[in-house]
This record gives sequence, structure tokens and C-alpha cells, in this order.
Amino acid sequence: MLVIGERLNSTRSSIREAISQRNAAHILNEVKLQMDAGAEYIDVNCAATAGDELNDVDWIINVIQAEIPDVSLCLDSPNYLAIERGLKAYKGKGGLFINSITAEDARIDVIMPLASQYGTKLIALTMNEKGMPETAGERLAIAEYIVERAHKAGFSAGDLYIDALVRPISTEPVQAVEYLKSIKMIRGLGGGARTVCGLSNVSYGLPHRGLINSIFLAMAMTEGLDAAITDPCEKHIAASLAASNALMAGDEYCAEYIKAFRAGKLI
Repeated sequence: MLVIGERLNSTRSSIREAISQRNAAHILNEVKLQMDAGAEYIDVNCAATAGDELNDVDWIINVIQAEIPDVSLCLDSPNYLAIERGLKAYKGKGGLFINSITAEDARIDVIMPLASQYGTKLIALTMNEKGMPETAGERLAIAEYIVERAHKAGFSAGDLYIDALVRPISTEPVQAVEYLKSIKMIRGLGGGARTVCGLSNVSYGLPHRGLINSIFLAMAMTEGLDAAITDPCEKHIAASLAASNALMAGDEYCAEYIKAFRAGKLI
């Protein structure tokens, strides 16, 4: 299970303030906390600041890679110019994700060439001009189109992660079920496309969101989920990841589970 840490997002007031005030210490602390908790990639989103997103992207990436040169980043923005600026700014020794494209041709046409040029992995949302899908079948149809476009562009499907867009169960109770159904369907597409989930969406508007998120994560892992964008510092998430990996034979002799217990990372 690939974990992409979600905390470095400018929709969070503390992150927005740190970017605005150029508080490098706060940004680095957030990155280190997530990496220590098991995040392999750090999502970076500067889209919600009141400043110039391009300059903000430059600053935050330079701050991170200067201190942590082997950091792997997930560049997250609806603005392809910000994605491009981030790709140019990154000189680290880790890997890169772009987050994200949709099935809209205009988005694919500008982002997929960047992913190919810079050798990044790519997150694709099952969304098109008609909006977000309702059923697993609709999600599959959109994913098929994205995979087809990737194939025609010469982009490796193995570097393509499909986010089938789980929606809040607080307002749409069946959407978690439809999402879970879609995982195996999408992973069955030719070429080896993978699946990713923006996990926290499922619990929006509910109390004890970490509990909902962690149980949904375990359910999605049993369906074959490959990656999750989540808060690895949340104890429910850490516990779910450790227990699920052990139960699914991904943790030989439960060594990582025991290590997490001894480190106090479990509930």
C-alpha cells in the first residue's frame, strides 16, 4: 500500500498561514511527521493561498528539498502552470506524482505530456464533462477512456493511478459501496493501471472521521486498492494500515505490526 501524505494542503489554515508567512520550520515539521509515520510521497497543494500560486510552489518545494533531498512529492493543483512550475523546481532524489488529470481532453492534453516529459506517476480522476459518476460501471467507463488515452500517448499504464472518487456517505450512503465495487473493475483493465483513493472524502460531515476513514481503508485494501491519499499521522489510519498489511500477508511474521505497537503508533 502506497501512502501519500495529505497534510501539506493549503486548504488547512495552518498550512496556508505557513506558506503566506514563509514559515519554513512549520512546513518541514509537517513533512517529517508524515514521512516518519510512513508516507512515501508528500502531497503539496498551494492552490488555496491568497498569494501567487506559482511563487508559492517554488518556495515550498525548494524549502523541502533543501532539507530533505530524497523526498518524493505529489504535485497537486488544478492549474497546469503550477504543476509545470513544480516539476521544474524539483531537483530532489525521490519520485514524483502529478495530481491530477480528469477524463476531460483539455486536461489530459496539457498534463499527460508533462508526466511523460518528467517521468512522473499520474493520478487520474474518474470525472468528465458530465461531472462525477454515480455507479461503479460509470466509473469503469471513464477509467477505460483515460487508460485508452494514456496508451495512445505512450504513457505507461503502470504509472497511472485511477482515483474513482469516493463521495461522502453522510449525503450519499451508497457511494462507498459503489467505490469499493469499482476497484477490482478498474484493476482488471489491461495495461496494469492502479487505483488510489482520496480517503478523507468518504467521512466528510461526520464525527470521528478517522474511524470511518480507517475502516474504509481496510475494506478498500481487501478489494485491491494500491494507494491512498491520507493523513498517516492519524492513529486510526496507522493502526488500520499495520493490521491490514499483517492480515493480508504483506508483513512477514507481523514484524512491522509489532514495531508499530512498540512505537506507540497503534490505537
